[in-house]
Amino acid sequence: MEFPGFLGNDQLKASLSAAVDRQRAAHFYLLSGPSGAGKRTLARLLAAALLCRDPHRRPCGRCGPCRKVLAGTHPDFITVDDPDRKTVSVETVRRAREDLFIRPNEGDRKIYYVPRAQDLGLPGQNALLKVLEEPPAYGVFLLLADNPDRLLPTVRSRCVELRLQPLPESILVEALEKDFPQAGREALASAAWRSGGWLGQARELLQEGAWLPQTEGFAQAFSR
Repeated sequence: MEFPGFLGNDQLKASLSAAVDRQRAAHFYLLSGPSGAGKRTLARLLAAALLCRDPHRRPCGRCGPCRKVLAGTHPDFITVDDPDRKTVSVETVRRAREDLFIRPNEGDRKIYYVPRAQDLGLPGQNALLKVLEEPPAYGVFLLLADNPDRLLPTVRSRCVELRLQPLPESILVEALEKDFPQAGREALASAAWRSGGWLGQARELLQEGAWLPQTEGFAQAFSR
């Protein structure tokens, strides 16, 4: 399994690659880590790999299913969310549960992407449990959670949890250099340190102007 754009986490990637290559992927994955950890990137790559048509390199990034998943247009890659509400409603979960028992449109699997699993209320989690207990063979759920402790133990216990890890400073700074070639080395180091090793958070810091002169001065003073 290829992981373009998803850095670090080598052990996690090796485990996922083996599961996909051996066709032993789980029905339920819980991707956990703070905002900016790369959960959404990994979820799309995993979904693309599960729907990819290339038997040797998954996701290949070239076949129709890969391109559709990465563009968010694949009919068998379904987002379960209610972005206009603070809590994902039970009705949203019930609709996904009903849809699950309709066979896939194009692929061998039907993948349900839940980007705010921690915002499922108790009714929504209990509705999801009914699916987790006895899913159809083609069904896959990808639950993403900034704070997995907000999920019921019964939900977590039925998932394979993928805990994302912060990136080493060398990998993080190298990635930031590519994204922000105008930023100075001190600003990049400051963003890496302030982010705690999370690439998404470091990018946000730099987009907000983390390479201003006063920030570079702080980084220099801190590094002495």
